[in-house]
Amino acid sequence: MLALGAPYGQIAWGGSSAVLPASLRWTSAGAAVYLLVAAAMMEVRAGDWGRALPRRPFLIFNIFLAAQLALNTLANLAAQTAGERYGMGAASALGCGLSLWALKPARRRPGPAG
Repeated sequence: MLALGAPYGQIAWGGSSAVLPASLRWTSAGAAVYLLVAAAMMEVRAGDWGRALPRRPFLIFNIFLAAQLALNTLANLAAQTAGERYGMGAASALGCGLSLWALKPARRRPGPAG
């Protein structure tokens, strides 16, 4: 929405203006594409997509994403605007927590009896 000119710029990219300038709108578009690719990679990591693909690259990406979201959370919490600090800080903290949870080894379910 930020890339399309929605007036939510005060909760992103430092909160300097309600509608982002063109350069930050392009950056937001790139960030949106990255987040969609990251979501798809986490679907592969979860085993929902691409079951024949090797697992290690997606595990490495999962670790990278958790670290990136942890740093993003720290940056958001240090922001000057309340929307970015509390809203985006909470969102990136939740994303970080979910990425860390995805690193937890899967428990094996017992097979059917008989």
